[in-house]
Amino acid sequence: MGGTPRGECSVTPVTSTPADSHLDRTRDKTPYASRELGRCRLIDLPVINDPRGNLTSIEGNRQLPFGIARVYYTYDIPSGAARGGHAHRQCEVLVISMSGSFDVRVHDGLTSAQVTLDSSKRGLYLPAMVWRELDRFSSGAVCMVLASDIYRESDYIRDFDSFMEEYAH
Repeated sequence: MGGTPRGECSVTPVTSTPADSHLDRTRDKTPYASRELGRCRLIDLPVINDPRGNLTSIEGNRQLPFGIARVYYTYDIPSGAARGGHAHRQCEVLVISMSGSFDVRVHDGLTSAQVTLDSSKRGLYLPAMVWRELDRFSSGAVCMVLASDIYRESDYIRDFDSFMEEYAH
């Protein structure tokens, strides 16, 4: 976890997590009210307003605390489906709702929080070693992710208990 800049988290606290979520099985069982997740933060993206249509440009190492090595997006997500359910050992990401909305639940090993993304003008920065689960996708939602590294399966932690073990060490 060293080297990751710590920033203020602007996620919306929640009072509970869904029963099927891994996030309800953590060591920290206190209510989420008024808590923050210190290593994640919302990033407002620059917007150029124009009567012909707005424009947002994102530059790695400028608006983001990392260079962009990969971009991917999910779409046509079936009703009730969930995405994510993993953490990265080294990769940092910015998650953006390009269309529609969805919830992102995060856990950094000690605390949990939830945010609803519903604007292409703002993204949620997730540093390495943060568990994420995305769900409650609206119809037509598109989730775009900007990543600091190319795809490497070895960077993924796909089991929450394994994530908690790695975090503890």
